[in-house]
Amino acid sequence: MSTKIPTEKSLNLLQLKEQMDEIVFNYIDTSSKWEIAYSKINELLQIAVHHFERYVEVNGELPKENTYWVLFLNLGYKLIYFHTISDYQLKEQPSEADKKRAVELLTLSAKCIPNVQSENHAEFLEEIIKSLVHIQEEQGKQNELKKVILDLNNRPCDCLQSFLEASKYYSN
Repeated sequence: MSTKIPTEKSLNLLQLKEQMDEIVFNYIDTSSKWEIAYSKINELLQIAVHHFERYVEVNGELPKENTYWVLFLNLGYKLIYFHTISDYQLKEQPSEADKKRAVELLTLSAKCIPNVQSENHAEFLEEIIKSLVHIQEEQGKQNELKKVILDLNNRPCDCLQSFLEASKYYSN
C-alpha cells in the first residue's frame, strides 16, 4: 500500500521544521516579538494545513500511518502550539472567547502528538500543559490535564483525525 502525496507540490518537512525552529528561536525564545512570530508561524501553518487538506481531498481519506505522516504530525502539533501561543500573547486583555479558543487549540495540539507517552514528547507536552493551566488560570490542574492526554496515548491515526479537526480553524 503506497501513500499518494499531491505531486504538484510535496511538502519538504525538513525545510519547514528548520524555518519553524528559526522563527521560534529568533522571535519567541530570545526576543518575544510575538507579532512577527505569529505572522511567520501562521504562514508555515497555512502551508501545512493546505498540504494536509489537499492530500485528504485528492485521496478521499485521511493519510495512512507511516513515517512521513508521523514526521508531519511532529511538526504540525508544534505549529499549532506556537501559533496559538503567539496569537494569545498578542491579546492585551484576552476575552473569554479568546481563552476558550486557545484552550481548544492547545488541547488539539496535544492530541496531535503521536505516541505522546514517549520520552521525546514529554518536555513539549509539559509546555502545552503549562500554557493550558496559565490560560485557564486553574493552578493544580496540571497533573489532571497531563493524565487525560497521556491516557489517550494518541495513536498516529487518532492524531491525523485531530489535525483534521484543528485544520478547520485555519482553513481559508
